[in-house]
Amino acid sequence: MIQRPIWPQCANWWSKLVTEPIDKKSASEDKSPGSQKSGSQKSGPQKPGKQNPASQVASSDPAAATGTSPNEGAAQENLGRALTSSSGIGFDKALPHFLGRSVKFGLSGGKPGDVVVGWGQKENTEKAAAYAKKKGLPYWRLEDGFLGYLSHPSLDSRRLSVVVDKKGIYYDAHTPSDLELLLNTDDWATPDLLKRAEAAMARIRRWRLAKYNQAPFDLSETLTQTLAAFKGPKVLVVDQTFGDMSITYGMASDDMFQHMLTDALEENPTSLVIVKVHPDVLAGTKQGHFNTKHNEERVLFVAEEAAPQALLEKVDHVYVVTSQMGFEGLIAGKKVSCYGLPFYAGWGLTHDKHLCEARVANRTLAEMFVASYMLYCRYADPYTGEPVEIERILDLLVAERQMKRPRATRAYAVGFSFWKRGFLPEFFGSGVAQVIFIKPEALAALTLKTGDIIVAWGRKHDQALEAVPADIPVWRMEDGFLRSVGLGSDLRRPSSLVMDRCGIYYDGRTPSDLETFLESHDFDTYDLARGAALRAQVLDSKVSKYNVGEKGMLEFRACAGDKEIILVPGQVEDDASILLGSPTIKTNAALIAAVRKAAPEAYIIYKPHPDVASGNRKGGVPQNVLDYCVNDTVVDADIIDVLNAVDSVHTMTSLTGFEALMRGKKVATYGMPFYAGWGLTTDTCEFSRRGKKLQLDALVYSVLCVYARYVNWPAGASYSPEALTADIAANARSSKIKAGPLAPFTRLGRKAKYFLQAMRR
Repeated sequence: MIQRPIWPQCANWWSKLVTEPIDKKSASEDKSPGSQKSGSQKSGPQKPGKQNPASQVASSDPAAATGTSPNEGAAQENLGRALTSSSGIGFDKALPHFLGRSVKFGLSGGKPGDVVVGWGQKENTEKAAAYAKKKGLPYWRLEDGFLGYLSHPSLDSRRLSVVVDKKGIYYDAHTPSDLELLLNTDDWATPDLLKRAEAAMARIRRWRLAKYNQAPFDLSETLTQTLAAFKGPKVLVVDQTFGDMSITYGMASDDMFQHMLTDALEENPTSLVIVKVHPDVLAGTKQGHFNTKHNEERVLFVAEEAAPQALLEKVDHVYVVTSQMGFEGLIAGKKVSCYGLPFYAGWGLTHDKHLCEARVANRTLAEMFVASYMLYCRYADPYTGEPVEIERILDLLVAERQMKRPRATRAYAVGFSFWKRGFLPEFFGSGVAQVIFIKPEALAALTLKTGDIIVAWGRKHDQALEAVPADIPVWRMEDGFLRSVGLGSDLRRPSSLVMDRCGIYYDGRTPSDLETFLESHDFDTYDLARGAALRAQVLDSKVSKYNVGEKGMLEFRACAGDKEIILVPGQVEDDASILLGSPTIKTNAALIAAVRKAAPEAYIIYKPHPDVASGNRKGGVPQNVLDYCVNDTVVDADIIDVLNAVDSVHTMTSLTGFEALMRGKKVATYGMPFYAGWGLTTDTCEFSRRGKKLQLDALVYSVLCVYARYVNWPAGASYSPEALTADIAANARSSKIKAGPLAPFTRLGRKAKYFLQAMRR
């Protein structure tokens, strides 16, 4: 019989945990006795014990009665170092953000205030635990949190959350953990936390979020059709890999899996029994617990990758041993039967084969979520390392889910210049296994297979792309909206690109993924709040697309008097956004003339495009047009300073119009830019596909948070628009990047560097 502490010992230990410093001996392991029983019934109807006044826990921190959140607590816990015998922990740059202290690899020099840390219950933690005991130091166990990664750790190792447990670890039912002890106490589940929990679970369901988030959003078409063909009820049996530590530590054994499948068949005689096989099993890298050649016709083995919630939506009942998918089943509103003791069993939410007398409280699903996901886990922004709350992590995960991302065995990149080859693969993300660069003329002879995609830069090579079969996806790339410090024509590597499966944002003739998202998406308060916050950050940071030009306050009012001050931003005249998105006016001179005709009394300022002003691209305006139509021309000024000094912007398709909207300026369009036609601008063109009236923050969110992709070049990893905005603001030069006598040599140096990188692709 397993000895376990039971109430009130749990409450006494928890009260010590929350009222005494974490490095004192009062936080060492409790050896209180208890008992463990087995049964075959639902968790009992026990009520929580009486609340010990000393064990009151602040509503947002299970580990300290300070009134701070667990993540704020992590930032404040600067009492010493974290010592470890694990090189993986010692050299993980993210963990200090979660622990609130520096991490030292090596067990030596321990002193008061230090702690010792290890990863879960792995065998290699024994040395660290023994050292902690010998030195009288606290020992903390770490584990991935329940919303663990933007993708999968094998594809992107940056963590979203970490569990820091000072007593045990959540999957070890033999001993108490901080989570179990918290669930046995009262007065921490405040109305505000419960409301946040319900909202978070709704987002998890809607966007099918999980611990790992690399899997496709939807089930495959084949599986969807198979499930639809079975008209009866469906139940799900979840396999786990052989040797999974949570099985043994969860009071279960390998033979429980076969018992579980037998029960599922007997208890559901008319149901389709879906067995979720771990993908590693069919790949041959790990062993599972089921024979996939089972001869029962009602058993369907499923091993394809898909978001867990996508499969859970199709079933009525979930059978697990200790898998986290059981708790995800609870979030999905399903009946869950547990054949082991995972952290969520024994609290009245599940049908359990084991009963744990140490788990004395009945908990609602919202309370369980608050305890496990919001109080037990610590979260950090994967791009900045800053401690954050769960809502910020959900924001990042949801934005990834909201827009299509390429998934392919092979991506054939057509007609890309050598310098672009050096940075292109970083923007594909983990969904593309291999990138192959080819010339446009090679497309016709190419043998394309299912799983291949074609990638082209914007609308280039459209004629060659006509040879691509209709069932092969074609993705188009283009510069993003927060691009870099410097000009693309000067070979400044972009920090942001967009990838579009439908069209491309500047081609108003056809739909794009951005337009479709704007028209169809139901924006919630989280979307709008993130858009508003990012807009405020961009404005405060004075960030634009290229971030070039002399910074300084401009003053046109003295010359303009009471006239409206209109900015006309010049564009590169052979740019695709004009060729494809401005059906009538196609030159800067024609635009200036049209603006003067529309506003004969206005004070008009013309600002040439930086690429035109630097001599790299086409778009000059005849002097007689400037003399007749323009009151002032500014060249070297930063575009943000110009926008702040004008009343409105008139443009064909320039991104400056979008930047003006973000700053509350009136905008008139003479073409079909992505931001026109939504009720935010005055337009001369008709937009038959854009009938929706948008809030500005919905547009900002869609463009910057969902549609664009970002790369942090020093790290060579994905980035968020918030982090990139901060970096651009910090690194932007205060003086204009000029096309001086040394500029060609600087550009040549960049070209050589990127050429060498491209050669290695």
